[in-house]
Amino acid sequence: MEKALLDMAWSGSWQPFFVMLAKAFKEQTAIRDYLSAEQAIQGFLLAWLNISDFFQTRSERELNKGFCDLYLEPFVARYPGMGYDYLIELKYIKRGQWSEEKQAAEIKEERAQLVRYRRDARLKQVGDDVTWICPILVFHGWELVWCDT
Repeated sequence: MEKALLDMAWSGSWQPFFVMLAKAFKEQTAIRDYLSAEQAIQGFLLAWLNISDFFQTRSERELNKGFCDLYLEPFVARYPGMGYDYLIELKYIKRGQWSEEKQAAEIKEERAQLVRYRRDARLKQVGDDVTWICPILVFHGWELVWCDT
């Protein structure tokens, strides 16, 4: 997990970290955790993302009149040259409500939100020397069914 987080911070290789996290989430949670599933997933991700100080992690960051689930800003004061910023959107689809059409609609909505968040004036001040990565993570019950941009 630590190696995957290191790769995410320094090379922009983010998918292995979230795939490992999804596996850990599935193994370490109980059915009751899914009563407030998206919040449980977000809390789990926050805990693991904060095991390192590569990023300043912000949950529900207000950006351009919306709230981004997770914003990971590189801790450049400590790690100069780290150039990957992440805006992450999570979506949870209940076990009985999943369909390909619903998943596609949710992904389309999340993409539109991420585009809007990226236009926030505060993010433009970050500078041109960073690469923005905007993953969408869709969970269906305890399964990660979408992990892409």
